Amino acid sequence: MRSQAFFLFLYWLCFTGWSQSQLTLSVDNDLYFKTDYYYSSGLFLSHGKEIQKDSSRLERHFSEWKLGQMIYNPSKRYATELESLDYPFSGYLFLRHQKEKIILNKRGYQYTIELGVSGDASLAKAAQNLYHEWILNLPPLSWTAAMPQQFHLGVGGNYFQSLALGDYLALVPDVLGTLSTYQTRAALRLGLVVGSTAKIPFDFSPLLNAQKGWGLYVAWQQEYVAHDFPLEGGLFNDAAVFTMQPNRGRDRLECGAVVHNRDWKIQASYYSSSQDTPGQRHPRHKYLNIQISRFF
Repeated sequence: MRSQAFFLFLYWLCFTGWSQSQLTLSVDNDLYFKTDYYYSSGLFLSHGKEIQKDSSRLERHFSEWKLGQMIYNPSKRYATELESLDYPFSGYLFLRHQKEKIILNKRGYQYTIELGVSGDASLAKAAQNLYHEWILNLPPLSWTAAMPQQFHLGVGGNYFQSLALGDYLALVPDVLGTLSTYQTRAALRLGLVVGSTAKIPFDFSPLLNAQKGWGLYVAWQQEYVAHDFPLEGGLFNDAAVFTMQPNRGRDRLECGAVVHNRDWKIQASYYSSSQDTPGQRHPRHKYLNIQISRFF
């Protein structure tokens, strides 16, 4: 309980310390495709503002805080025998601070620092079973041999370059990575953006689109994962009861659509990921992200 209260206090402190600029609710879920396994759901609340605008160099600087929860479970989510599990039960609650620098809307940098907790303090088991029982009218999941409680610390970065192919079309390659006790990875992503929206990756600051516009986005990502706590447990201990060997090389297809004006931004993105571990019963995993931003 103290861990949850600590995270809520930090988020409240950061949120109330700023004049409001944008508030975003983002939800990941695979139930749209009548599945409920692997990366099962994610819930994120973020608040950010533009902290500096250099008109002479057309640079824009943004700062954002994000509170999030992520939940993982096997395809046989009611199983109690370890032999039946093809993915460990796991939950993660985190608070992330990120800063961005965008130059001429053509290239940009993103830096992040993150503090998180896994296990019971993540509230993942309670949140998932509450949703299944009260909303879906389903029995609670077993959460057999779930990943243990552990604090996590990490940093990350992202760089993109937007290459114009016309007034409404741009090729957007970017390089991203994280170094964390939760997950350490490096990735290369190649995207194509169509429309009047800013020609940037869709996961950069919503404030870049605080005007009327629309856009479509498709990208392919290839990544190398050096450490993956939801599958292999802690870097410095063997407290996990059940672990699985991760696939180090992975790929992901993503595509999305966005509409926005001076007050709102609504975005929907589809993701299809390759196997995280060779033990998965299903070759790929699909989920949908719905994101709503309010500008102030």
